[in-house]
Amino acid sequence: MEQEKPREAGGAAGRKPDDAPPPAEAWTALSHLLSGILLFGGIGWAVDALFDLRGFVVAGLLIGTATSMYLIYLRYVKS
Repeated sequence: MEQEKPREAGGAAGRKPDDAPPPAEAWTALSHLLSGILLFGGIGWAVDALFDLRGFVVAGLLIGTATSMYLIYLRYVKS
């Protein structure tokens, strides 16, 4: 019977603890995501309020989310 190898601490993906990003990068990515949502959602809200329209808040929130996720991808995944 084959003996089991001891499991490494660091996750199921086989990553070593030294390969893990520091927690500050997670907070930075989250703050980028939230600021994009708030910025573009605020712009959409202002357009709605200024021109008495509807739907720009939702469009702004979606655009802000997509833009933020793309910038996070460029900074952390692609680099």
